[in-house]
Amino acid sequence: MPRVVELASRLSSHLRHLRRGLERDVDVASLAAFRILFGGLLFVAVVRTWVKGTIFDAFVAPKFFFTYWGLAWLRPLPGEGMYVVYAVMGIAALAFAAGIFYRASAIALFTLFTYAHLCDVTNYLNHYYLVSLLLLLSCFLPLHAAFSIDARLRPAARRSTVPAWMLWLLRFQIGVVYFFGGVAKLKADWLLRAMPLKIWLLAAGDFPLLAPLFRLPATPYVMSWLGAAFDLSAAFLLATRRTRPYAYAVVCVFHVVTARLFQIGMFPWIMIASSLVFFDPSWPRRILARLRGRAFALPAPSRAPLGRAPRVALAYVVVQLLLPLRHVVYPGNVLWTEEGYRFAWNVMLVEKTGSAEITLRDPVTGASRQPRVRDTLTPLQVKMMATQPDMILAFARHLADEAERRGEARPMVFADVVVVMGGRPPARLVDPAVDLAREREGLGAKRWLLPAPP
Repeated sequence: MPRVVELASRLSSHLRHLRRGLERDVDVASLAAFRILFGGLLFVAVVRTWVKGTIFDAFVAPKFFFTYWGLAWLRPLPGEGMYVVYAVMGIAALAFAAGIFYRASAIALFTLFTYAHLCDVTNYLNHYYLVSLLLLLSCFLPLHAAFSIDARLRPAARRSTVPAWMLWLLRFQIGVVYFFGGVAKLKADWLLRAMPLKIWLLAAGDFPLLAPLFRLPATPYVMSWLGAAFDLSAAFLLATRRTRPYAYAVVCVFHVVTARLFQIGMFPWIMIASSLVFFDPSWPRRILARLRGRAFALPAPSRAPLGRAPRVALAYVVVQLLLPLRHVVYPGNVLWTEEGYRFAWNVMLVEKTGSAEITLRDPVTGASRQPRVRDTLTPLQVKMMATQPDMILAFARHLADEAERRGEARPMVFADVVVVMGGRPPARLVDPAVDLAREREGLGAKRWLLPAPP
């Protein structure tokens, strides 16, 4: 019993020490620099999306949208509506970076960006999810307290310091991406078979200088192990003063190489910019002081009541720790079934290709026909649907609903889907004998899903 009391006392002491550390004053300059860099990158992303024609491809061309479970009511605006959404998004990104009308611009940016990328499961990417989370946090954090137009025009918005937990909340969010990205790599495919890196590196024959190295048999195995080790340790190395400069250098090299290898949009640059929050909170002021030839001095504290904000932040942390682990409650290989795969930082983890043959059968006459899938879906939607079970089910139900709307008897819908995953032999993903039109979407056992190949 005395031992238990001693342990409880030590734990209480550690918690008090942690609380004092999270409530201490830190320079707000790092948060302000994050706002400027993050907002600038989002503006570039909006312009890039517009110039590449992605708005048309994602929101205008499709005749059918794969909605998230529970969000069937969410649809893109018709006509030129999504161009307006992205125009406002670009303006909000510039206002966010400049720190003018900060709260309004942060809320508008979060709402519009998240709305656009929840319209169709086809467009899901981990970095879109990360952007939404960072914008959500930005709505509540005073990132405009320094180096902003708001701080210059409104003294009430100006602050020199903030509680440390605000900075650590951003660090936590960036660290979660790295850590759970590493946890997801602790699989036989990644560590023992070097899949899918073995496939991707062989396809990188034009990579400057490194192409011959990529063709060596040992290279994908070495890179797989180093990649897993890097992801698992990156947040801890960045959070430690001694290892921080070296860890950040590795972050930059890692993301520049992946940007060149995989053409994954803005994600590498967002991670490079966001990882700067791990440096000393005053790093922007130190750089400005050096450029101006002045001596650096820490700003005086400017505190405000904490209220219930730390409790809300703690709840957010708990959710972000649990959400990536939800796949453990589902049976089967998560890379095959994709149940619990999204919103879990499974970053660049699997190479899957598939083909789907859909058949509609009249329940009365028994007559069968195969719809022209490409008359309804875009090439990207066809490609994504062919490997993702929930999208296959959603499309099957859509075909049955469309037939009913035309006054026909609700047809039976069968799917013969063959998938190649991580170099395995082709295998059926869906039981071709099950009528998908009568299967239900959402949680629960999916008897129509076949097990992954060994």
